[in-house]
Amino acid sequence: MTGFELDHVGIAVADLDIAKAKFQRLGFQLTPRGYHTLPPPAPGAERPRVGTGNHCAMLRRGYLELIGVIDPAYQGRLNADITRYEGLHVIAFGTKDAIGAATALRRGGVKVTGPRTLERPIDEGGETQVARFEIVDFPEESLSEGHFFAIRHLTPGLLWKKSLLDHPNSVISLETLTIAVANPADFARRIGGILSVAPVARDGFMLALKAGRLHIVDGRWIAANLSGKTPDLPYIAGIGLRVVDVDKIANLLAQNGVGYQRKPGAVSVSPADACGAFIEFLLASD
Repeated sequence: MTGFELDHVGIAVADLDIAKAKFQRLGFQLTPRGYHTLPPPAPGAERPRVGTGNHCAMLRRGYLELIGVIDPAYQGRLNADITRYEGLHVIAFGTKDAIGAATALRRGGVKVTGPRTLERPIDEGGETQVARFEIVDFPEESLSEGHFFAIRHLTPGLLWKKSLLDHPNSVISLETLTIAVANPADFARRIGGILSVAPVARDGFMLALKAGRLHIVDGRWIAANLSGKTPDLPYIAGIGLRVVDVDKIANLLAQNGVGYQRKPGAVSVSPADACGAFIEFLLASD
């Protein structure tokens, strides 16, 4: 067993400032603008920038990343992702051992690449520290529906700071990821094989990870649960977030002029209000 958990999701956006404002209206405390870099080519050399920037909502478990292109010279896949649709494109599965996970996956016949190192400078109080990550990329030919990878946080203390974990909307954790595809059984089999998780038929298919779960659905589920125009299948449709107080998030959304749907123990907002992602706020069970 690889023991993956749902670590974070990346919502790709055309304008980080607009995205930041939208998620603040949803009640998230966001980190200042950050940018991704590669390790310096030599000791003391400048870190090469990747060309992408972000704002993050750090949760007690997991986090959300608003990610966008900040360098016109950037040539990565994020440009094509955003052109296709703004929304969820990046899915990271947490691991405590990137090398071990990559080795186990290769032994199982999965053609992963890495681990590779990614960095993100964090400026605070006039001092710069560098958050570092090890990334194991899952094969795009097997999972072309999004950018899926495993991540090991080498410097978690730089990200999960106590001052960042309290949000006006009372969100505490990333719980569910919903992926819409034409053939849920096929996709559930493919991603389940990589994650070493057996899919369970439940309103589509559900895959329970060490922490968090995946919900694989089809176009009929999307039509029944979401209103308005949605991207063509396949696409990563939405997330479920655990909250302490459903009334608190409902009142906050109303005060901020954000429309929402309510049912027992949950509040949801439309993709139009969350940069293309359907978000459901779910009451914590304890």
